[in-house]
Amino acid sequence: MISPVETNSIKIDPFFGVLAPGLGWVPPLRYLLRRKRVLALLARGPHNALLEIGCGAGALLVDLSRADFHCVGLESSHKACEMATAISSACGTGHAVFSVPDSNWRETFDTVCAFDVLEHIEDDVAALENWVGWIKKGGRILLSVPAHSSRFGAGDVWAGHYRRYDKKVLLKLMTDQGMRIDHVECYGFPLANITETLGVRTYRKLINQRGEVVDKNTASAESGIERTAYIKQFHIINSTPGKFALHLCFLAQWLTRNTDFGSGYLVLATKV
Repeated sequence: MISPVETNSIKIDPFFGVLAPGLGWVPPLRYLLRRKRVLALLARGPHNALLEIGCGAGALLVDLSRADFHCVGLESSHKACEMATAISSACGTGHAVFSVPDSNWRETFDTVCAFDVLEHIEDDVAALENWVGWIKKGGRILLSVPAHSSRFGAGDVWAGHYRRYDKKVLLKLMTDQGMRIDHVECYGFPLANITETLGVRTYRKLINQRGEVVDKNTASAESGIERTAYIKQFHIINSTPGKFALHLCFLAQWLTRNTDFGSGYLVLATKV
């Protein structure tokens, strides 16, 4: 188990990972559900050169660096990139976070990750082709996307999504890039489904509060690190009853991972 670490206002908690409320970051529920499955899936393979695309605040990079991956982050949002760099420095993991990709990244990484990123990109085919080009032959990609195109709603609009994905469409997108699908699951049931449904009114209100049309790039940049509401509610999740309930939700999503009940897909594939 990862031991607790605390530096000023930044803490690494064994249960939640990085907590940095002073910087504006605490983990939301959907992130915690996904984090649980991502760490389990990546633990199965070799711990080697890893790139996380769209790393946001970089909290997961800290977990992976402390699990002996050699990590690099890529984050186009200037504010998120600064936050991820500050968290990396405070936690002593030393991984670099870039705002633009390096021209020498072709076939550099053993593992490439992109969690809830692809849906923010208009040309997802070109983006995925580019990402696969950064992976060594025999390397792997692990990505997550919001599931079920029919559920596209206010939360997706607020976050700057172009789409949600149906399973067949997502898997074809990956196999068309020469990837062999090793694992696919639908995560988050039932908690992520519940929070999506309950959040519709809140997201509609947030969209109205913007007061003007916001382009998808701006919405995407804000969505990765905007955690004001979660900071106010985090004490509930961080209580003994809250942690117990979250444990039950982790179990529920594990038991239903091979169904299509959840709100997001996780796909692990190998470059052949």
